[in-house]
Amino acid sequence: MTAASVSVVVVSRDRPVALRRCIVGLLQVQYTPFEVVVVADAAGCQALAETPWHALIKIVEFDEPNISKARNLGISHAAGDIVAFIDDDAVPEPSWLAQLIAPMREPR
Repeated sequence: MTAASVSVVVVSRDRPVALRRCIVGLLQVQYTPFEVVVVADAAGCQALAETPWHALIKIVEFDEPNISKARNLGISHAAGDIVAFIDDDAVPEPSWLAQLIAPMREPR
């Protein structure tokens, strides 16, 4: 069975350092295929633009204090079969996404 593609959406506002730490964790996730979509304010976008791996991430600038709108914007940029969310101040374990998606692979 082919693994479902996943878009991981991260919304960030006023926490560029935490956002970078979250993305470092996401880059170590052991799941294929998945993409990372970041919806962030100007500071977060700039913090990611200064990294060597910024081209691996879809970065969408959004500077409004409304997490619902930001998540919906992230979904609109997502290309995966499944959309997962993670907070910008969280650092996922390498197996996080595989464990999260596992129940969806069950035929029941």
